[in-house]
Amino acid sequence: MSIDELIPSTLAPSPEQTEILLELAYLVTAVDGRLADEEIVAFETIASRLRHKAVTPPELDALIERFAHNVEREEIEARVRTLVPTLEKDLHAVAYRLALAVAFVDHEASEEEDALHKVLADALGLTREMRAALSRQVALGGGKARLGDPPA
Repeated sequence: MSIDELIPSTLAPSPEQTEILLELAYLVTAVDGRLADEEIVAFETIASRLRHKAVTPPELDALIERFAHNVEREEIEARVRTLVPTLEKDLHAVAYRLALAVAFVDHEASEEEDALHKVLADALGLTREMRAALSRQVALGGGKARLGDPPA
């Protein structure tokens, strides 16, 4: 299963909810202070799938620029805690899966990413059992999410 398969094709969040999902995914990836090429491609895949159209390079750059204003771990954690209450409850599992997938795709888990996954899960109100189940959905291909075909 690839990253884009973690997003049901029938999922159609509002533009506002889409932006929240994208920002959460970005923040979990950026918390370690670096964006690997694989993470950028994964983020592009997620953005394209959620928007139901290919994201152009300028659009991708604009998304990253918009979300990049929180750079310190404490700022990122605070932003996650601010965003989660505005996310519709039926999107909580999707948000957690996407955050895990985009952070794991580079095969370099970091302590910062792991800590923020916990902050996100706690803010989402996910039980330990639900976290484990969602993590298993993402732990693909030998324990890491993988990229699918490039976005169309």
